[in-house]
Amino acid sequence: MKYFTEPQGRFVIKIPTEWQYKNILAGDEEISPFSFELYENPMGAFQISCYSESEKPIPPHVKYQKANTNNLEFVKARNDQDGFNIHLWYAAVEGHLIMAKYIYEVEKSENPELQKDFEKVEKALSTLELLSEDKRKLAIDLNKYENFMASLAASFDLKMKAMENMSLIELLVITGNQIDAFLRMSVVLKKQLINKTNEVDIGLLFQGESDSPIMERKIYKQAKDLGIISQETYENLENLYKERNKVIHRYIISDFKTKYLYDIAFHYEKICEEVRLKLKAIEDEQFSEGVGIYKGKDPNIEHQKEEINLLFSQVNDKHLLETLKRKIDY
Repeated sequence: MKYFTEPQGRFVIKIPTEWQYKNILAGDEEISPFSFELYENPMGAFQISCYSESEKPIPPHVKYQKANTNNLEFVKARNDQDGFNIHLWYAAVEGHLIMAKYIYEVEKSENPELQKDFEKVEKALSTLELLSEDKRKLAIDLNKYENFMASLAASFDLKMKAMENMSLIELLVITGNQIDAFLRMSVVLKKQLINKTNEVDIGLLFQGESDSPIMERKIYKQAKDLGIISQETYENLENLYKERNKVIHRYIISDFKTKYLYDIAFHYEKICEEVRLKLKAIEDEQFSEGVGIYKGKDPNIEHQKEEINLLFSQVNDKHLLETLKRKIDY
């Protein structure tokens, strides 16, 4: 299962890896209701909403429950209409009303696959937690970290496509992104080691529309100052950065030759592998010292099927493209 974090951090819920989040795919706002359905051959749709008492009054027959707890008690109801069967679940938690729905067409009522979906709904609802305000920032930060890791994984799909098509400019851009990501993660982990903390500097791993950007050249310098990369590697990255920008911004208006792209791409890939190995070494150091993200989490352990399914699901949610969809073996 994979976590879904409500955009404001009000609640978290684990949903099946084979469910796709539909709000972003459909271009809808990230507000209640949050909708999910199977990636392939969906039987119905699962929706979940969270409202404060001021937004939606809590029915008197729904008892209050505590925040930061799972296995909540839900009141069940039905509200069938317009050719659809609608199953409802209600829970009142710390001044909020949580409402869940499972909606499917009436003609599917006898389909035996429905029971599987109901089991998934019940399992998902058992993991739901309404979070107290002091826990919401952490939930949002953890979600940003997960999205960073999924985006890094997804970048390899684009990289392979660029290599297959010999799209060298695209390859330069993606490889530059990966170097930046490897170094950002290295800086985060190195700071955890230095400060003996498990806190994540999420500002390095996520940049929203209104966030002040931390540009990649600043990341190069931070990595050098922390001893993650050498002075020589730093200078090579600076030179390659300038060459890449020449390609992107001045390919037509300069005397840059297409032939040069092959040499730049080769050196970019060489440094990309170098910094990936630097990150790997820091991950191993965290595990051996019991500090940070890899405290108690061996980075060399063989991944299980469920973990691979989870990654594929997260990558699919990043791409939102049928042509790049990974098959989830569930």
